[in-house]
Amino acid sequence: MFEWIKKDLLYETREKGWTHASHPCIIHIADDIFLIALTKRDSLKKSHIFLVYAIVKNGMITLEDKPKLALSPGDYGYFDCDGVISGCFIKNVDQIYLYYVGWQNLPEDLWICDTGRANLDLSSLTLEKEFLGPIIGRDRNHPLFAAATAFFIDENNLWHTWYNSGLKWEKAGSNWKHKYGLHHGTSTNGLDWKFDEGMAIPFADEYEYAFGRPTVVKWGNRYHMWYAHRETKYIKTYRIGYASSDDGLKWTREDENSGIDASEEGWDSKMICYPSVFSHNGFKYMLYNGNGYGETGFGYAVLEERSNV
Repeated sequence: MFEWIKKDLLYETREKGWTHASHPCIIHIADDIFLIALTKRDSLKKSHIFLVYAIVKNGMITLEDKPKLALSPGDYGYFDCDGVISGCFIKNVDQIYLYYVGWQNLPEDLWICDTGRANLDLSSLTLEKEFLGPIIGRDRNHPLFAAATAFFIDENNLWHTWYNSGLKWEKAGSNWKHKYGLHHGTSTNGLDWKFDEGMAIPFADEYEYAFGRPTVVKWGNRYHMWYAHRETKYIKTYRIGYASSDDGLKWTREDENSGIDASEEGWDSKMICYPSVFSHNGFKYMLYNGNGYGETGFGYAVLEERSNV
């Protein structure tokens, strides 16, 4: 159904003291100008969010400058004290928001990651946290964490989110292994949410245990979702899967139709993850990460025109 044509590695972090360029997400600003948010890790492995302008034109993406630091971890004890991770831009009326994941480390290499929201200021190219606490996080329905990274406002002005919720931690030898599913919620204002019961996308089998950052678009009368998922009987690392829906609520999983896979060699040969899909002037694009959860940077692909969408 789909055939994504890989184009280039857009950005690789090479600055001293920084690693990774993960979780890229993008929003249209004006004409062919877009803004990309990405996540870098410092020497203490704490993640920070950077912003960079990009030109998107005729099936090509070019970055305009070096990424600028825009959002850093919170103070000690807050939900985002050990890192902030870019999730999803969304525009409502005249304000652009960035939903982000706040990271907090626990003993024995366990962790918590809940959801915050920041306001984008284009004049200074900065992000300001709207609240010091999470807007989606641990509660009676989400005992471990709730990390929301995909948002959509439908034609009835109803907000939708697809988010990861922790299901359990399991002891695997001397280490802990997490298991978390992909879930769905709705809101009338982007702040107060009602959550559906169960998972939006079920696990494929007994081997799969996690989903990575999803992205949802509506092309024509159909919703499309790409997401990272792991693992299978034969593959331990992330791959990008796909599901479709008539209403954005009931999804048909069709991973074989995702249209993109790891390369035979190079920066995305061992892993492919964290897709961000968008369209502009007749072209459809995907930003994505490769090896090492974005350690090798992020690149992009363009949908082949003959793909049936």
